[in-house]
Amino acid sequence: MYKLVIFDLDGTLLDSAGAILEAINVTFAELGLGPYRWERDISRFFGTPFRQWTETLLKEGDKYSEANVERMVNIMYDNYAIIGPKHAKLNPGALETLESLRKKGIRLAVATNMILRHKLAFFSHFRLDRYFEKVCTVSDVKRGKPFSDEFICIAKAIPAEKGEVLMVGDSVADVEFARNCGIRVALLDAPWNRKLKPDYRVERLDRILKIV
Repeated sequence: MYKLVIFDLDGTLLDSAGAILEAINVTFAELGLGPYRWERDISRFFGTPFRQWTETLLKEGDKYSEANVERMVNIMYDNYAIIGPKHAKLNPGALETLESLRKKGIRLAVATNMILRHKLAFFSHFRLDRYFEKVCTVSDVKRGKPFSDEFICIAKAIPAEKGEVLMVGDSVADVEFARNCGIRVALLDAPWNRKLKPDYRVERLDRILKIV
């Protein structure tokens, strides 16, 4: 049924909430803002632009200013590239799912709102390059998810009918991205996405094999 499966990274292939929190704590300490303690539910930011949730974090900690936003964005980018791969892990069944899909002849791609630098760090650490024909990051397009720019980026390399494409993600941005692209979407079940209404919902990534 599906000839192309597009994966999200943070929260989908990667369990990266702990890595993000660690990078935030290090960044806040470096900026002299103290540890991040007021709200640990980092997953609520999955799928949203980094600058947007940086502003939210600083406001919650009563540390907001335009100068602090700029400082935090720049330093956080550096810290996440270094810290992220060490603290993140692959979600259960991720590699097995990618291996099985590839053996079935299904083409694989990634659409992520990670910047290119972070993608390179994570892909190198987890050796993910071997699975994907095309990876489109927010650095490669004018607008990240939920806009369709990353799908257009992928489609240039892997042409497919929209009815043959499945998006696999975990956030509202992934659902809206799929709707904007006219493709179906499967969500990896998580507390932060229970109210969303995807085409499919899976408890583990290897359940995708039954869908395709």
